[in-house]
Amino acid sequence: MTKKQRIAFIAALALVAAAFFYLNCITPFYADDYSYMFTYAENAPKDRITNLYELYLSQLNHYKVMNGRAIVHTLVQIFLIPQSRALFNVCNTLVFMALGFAVYFAAYGTFRRFRPLSLFAVYALVWLTLPGFGQSCLWLTGSVNYMWTAFAALCFLLPYRSDSDGASRKWLRVIGMPFLGLLAGWSGENACIAAAVGLVLLLVRRAILRRPFRLWMLTGALGYLAGAAALLLAPAQQVRAEGMGGLGGLSTWISRIPSVTLHALEYLWLPLLLGVVLLIVSIVQARGKGFMYWLRKYSAAICWLCAAVVSAYCMCAAPYFPLRAWCCAGVLAAATVLSVFAEVEKPQSVPRAVPAVVTAAACLACAATYCMGASDILATRADVRARDASILEQKSAGATDVYAESVSGSSRYNCFDPEGDLVDDPDSWQNGALALYYDVEHVILSPDGE
Repeated sequence: MTKKQRIAFIAALALVAAAFFYLNCITPFYADDYSYMFTYAENAPKDRITNLYELYLSQLNHYKVMNGRAIVHTLVQIFLIPQSRALFNVCNTLVFMALGFAVYFAAYGTFRRFRPLSLFAVYALVWLTLPGFGQSCLWLTGSVNYMWTAFAALCFLLPYRSDSDGASRKWLRVIGMPFLGLLAGWSGENACIAAAVGLVLLLVRRAILRRPFRLWMLTGALGYLAGAAALLLAPAQQVRAEGMGGLGGLSTWISRIPSVTLHALEYLWLPLLLGVVLLIVSIVQARGKGFMYWLRKYSAAICWLCAAVVSAYCMCAAPYFPLRAWCCAGVLAAATVLSVFAEVEKPQSVPRAVPAVVTAAACLACAATYCMGASDILATRADVRARDASILEQKSAGATDVYAESVSGSSRYNCFDPEGDLVDDPDSWQNGALALYYDVEHVILSPDGE
């Protein structure tokens, strides 16, 4: 890149980061955020966590009774300690920006001959297609559980994907890879399983391409297995599954496949469409060169595609499949599309108007949806602040049972569900979390119009 191009690239990157950071700043606390502000410590009052020792006691019992995502929820509760929200906004923005670079590397296997437009295509694709973007990327609890875990899984797999022979800094890799493996394995359930599939397939890919195997690949895999065991064998996993009605059997899992398929077509139709088009192009270009030629050339894309499919369909074994849990599949779908695009042969001469028109259309789509999403989040934030003021007013008047409006959102960029965040039952966990936050007995859903 020339000096002017580097300046333009840095400016555009800063614009993306600033836009994402702003959405983080205006996204209110929501649902689980209120619960995780307080300790889960055994035989202790439900007090607000204010230091790391209280956090340790909370996570010790949380691992036994809630779920096995100890690393994830440790981070969540750190960010929910008073005065830590600004730290989360910065860290979450950094993870989102790093996620774009990770997807780029997953496609190209190197940062040499860097292609800035491909990087921004990743951000555009994730922004425009990721279902429940607000819940999986902006909501505090949701983003750490879903975007951060997808990023952890991808970071662990990237060294196995790299175009290098893996011989450089070998002892640093031998020591460091177990930690990356531990983070990937001990992340979220579908990100963990996707990482397992990606790991196996990328090792098979190295064998097909006749690339050497290194010691760090073994230590990384061992670290991953340790993390996966800590996640999936946690005492809380069985407790959680039983609380949701159980995992069901094989027939139940199979019966959920059509629903997951339909949702995949609904949520990820754009990367699926782009993938099909690029697949056809790749097959046409490889015609007459044999299947193994095509397989070797597009082997990285096949690895990411299989990992994306598994990350979605493994949720057939879960009692429910929330919208935010599509994050890992969406990120891997973006990596798949870009991987195929990176390998297809481009026309020798492309009219200058073509990339300009495509770039302009993508920018326009992102700008329009950004304005819509930001407007929706701002409206929700105003509703939350109005509700806060109403609850505090009732509390100051001596009420222990307070009435509150349910707050909702209407766009994919808003973490609040369209159905609202409160329910009719004042003893529900949703209402109970808000009651705990405001230190009142009950939060009761206001009758319509009152």
